[in-house]
Amino acid sequence: MSFIFRLTVFFLLLTLVLGCAPRVVPVERPPEAVWNEFRSGIVEFPPEQSFLISASVTFITPGQRNRVQSTLWGRIGYPIRMDLSAGFGQTIAMWSEDEHFWEAYFPGENIKYLHHDGSMGASILGYPTALDLRQTARVLLGAFDELIPENFHEVRSYNGMWEYYFQDHDVRSMIIAQDGSVSSITGQGWMVELSARRDEESFRYYSRIDMQLSEKERALIRIRSIRIDDQQWDEDQLVLNIPPDAEIVYLPGFSM
Repeated sequence: MSFIFRLTVFFLLLTLVLGCAPRVVPVERPPEAVWNEFRSGIVEFPPEQSFLISASVTFITPGQRNRVQSTLWGRIGYPIRMDLSAGFGQTIAMWSEDEHFWEAYFPGENIKYLHHDGSMGASILGYPTALDLRQTARVLLGAFDELIPENFHEVRSYNGMWEYYFQDHDVRSMIIAQDGSVSSITGQGWMVELSARRDEESFRYYSRIDMQLSEKERALIRIRSIRIDDQQWDEDQLVLNIPPDAEIVYLPGFSM
């Protein structure tokens, strides 16, 4: 059998195989159907709902990359606590937030910092985040009901997904994939990208979150575990206890 004949047979067989292979046809659903699926998948937690989230967080600022372990717990409707620790277990910072203030105590400095806005306060201290503790908890739990408007103003196609735009809201737009999962949320000067959605029995969440304030300031969150149950936190578990001799510092922009 000649080489040319064998080559001809090979290409004929290759053509047959490729011709029989299943085709992947992109399916683009109407934007209203995708939006409705996203909305129907939102779990509305009651304000007293307790939660516990364990994650690793990498804060990135110009010239610095700080990776810490985070434990975030509390009630959806406040108060909320978060502890940051180094890889060897030493507590770096203890944060607390309620409807009035955001507080951050650093044991190594024996200083408590205060701000009325958790996002601004954390970012001033070198922990860039687009959202405050309550908003962050809700995003991590997939509870978008208070963060995202019920209706969109405009919609455009974006890389096989739909980008929805809103008017007169802190959130300017969000991108939703064809299966109703959230790809990103954008506000004034910030963007949150979500990926690796996990479906639990009673809720769904995204285990990888990328919060961007700019190209050089961001926080990368990787969820390790989430617990949602009926067990309520005791009040003393949600209080930020600090030494009486700790210095109190009001961060720039603080207002009562």
